[in-house]
Amino acid sequence: MIVVVGLSHRSAPIEVRERLALSREEVPAVLRELMDQPAVAEVLILSTCNRVEVVAAGSEARGADLPAVADAALAALEARAPGVSAHVYRHLGADAVQHLFRVASSLDSLVLGEPQILGQLKQAFELAREAGTVGLRLNRTIPRAIRAAKRVRTETSVGSGQVSVPTVAADLATQIFGELRGRTAVLVGAGEMAETVARLLVAENVRLLVVGRDPAKVTELTDRIGGEPRGFDQLQPALQEADVVITSTSAPSYVVPYQLVASGHRARRGRSLFFIDLAVPRDVDPRVSDLDRVFAYNIDDFSRLVEETFSQRRREAEQAEQIVQSEAEGFDRWLDATEQVTPAIVALRSKFESILMEELERTLRGRLKHLSDEDRAALEKMREAAVNKLLHSATVNLRLVAQENLEDGMRTEQMVEALTALFEIDCDPPASVPRPSTPDAAGGEDINPTNHDVNGKASA
Repeated sequence: MIVVVGLSHRSAPIEVRERLALSREEVPAVLRELMDQPAVAEVLILSTCNRVEVVAAGSEARGADLPAVADAALAALEARAPGVSAHVYRHLGADAVQHLFRVASSLDSLVLGEPQILGQLKQAFELAREAGTVGLRLNRTIPRAIRAAKRVRTETSVGSGQVSVPTVAADLATQIFGELRGRTAVLVGAGEMAETVARLLVAENVRLLVVGRDPAKVTELTDRIGGEPRGFDQLQPALQEADVVITSTSAPSYVVPYQLVASGHRARRGRSLFFIDLAVPRDVDPRVSDLDRVFAYNIDDFSRLVEETFSQRRREAEQAEQIVQSEAEGFDRWLDATEQVTPAIVALRSKFESILMEELERTLRGRLKHLSDEDRAALEKMREAAVNKLLHSATVNLRLVAQENLEDGMRTEQMVEALTALFEIDCDPPASVPRPSTPDAAGGEDINPTNHDVNGKASA
């Protein structure tokens, strides 16, 4: 089983979250630090503007080490941002699975039903796989979380409609300025939500200036959404022209400091200035709101406004919660069933492999000793394929029987005892489950846990 340790908009204000925020480039180093902890066998990090969560597993199959894994994750977060522990939550075992499924399904998001979180989870999974920190348990759990989220998307309308942080931001700009035609907006950075706001404003015939440090990226962005490119050294004059400023960078400190706005405030002669700060850490010094006719809203502000529009979506969320509950319970049943019969499957495979290997080696020492290394390798592959095919049906059916008979376990126990007697195998479970070198299936999205051979590889 797994643990989830972290914080989100529900447990921590933006000033706390921004201290812990991790860029994509920083994540691999933190993953390695966590993997250096003896209790941690697998780990991924989900870092967004609204949450930072460590999803981890230990080495023990049945999760006896989960508190130690959670302690290691908490220590890593505290080391990065001292004092953050007061805002951190911990979910262990089945609770962690259900929490992860809710997060993936956007039921724990600031904007209920927003679609970005699922893509962010997939990216976090892929980044951890690239770093080599994903093993058997996360390869089982994350695809099931993705499946739950897809069911919520297709079976409910929790994500329907156009209510989102970008749409609310654009609507608020209209409330502040009235007619937007002929106004000037400045886009600093290229986050997904910021670009969406910019597109909405351009659709209202707003003049757009795109400011950035990389001229090639700025040009590519203006070609894609429209607008005029500006170098970062032109930020101050761009602010002088602006009515609306949208920011979404990965800078660790304020891109728009108070003094930069204050120094040009008098020259604006009373014109309103609206900052839409979608970054975590924040890009705009919140003190700019102290200036006359300057309005600065951050991601939490917009999310609170979004919350006011969600009565219908909340009704859909009730059905979505039922789907998540069903998926989490189904996963838990499958995992219990798998762990009940895995020792027998492992022992049976070992028995078959040893017999076939012994016969193959005897033949290669005798009548086939003339074979080349290439031919010998081909025979070895044939032996592996034969074991997989011989045991595939037994593996699938044994797991299905175990899943269907979890309450009393009688039939499962009888089948395991029959296998033990028939094949003279030892079904004592191993002390720990080895960390696999490859994931269950590329992409990890469409894994059906009942369709795997005894090595955990996806069956054809």
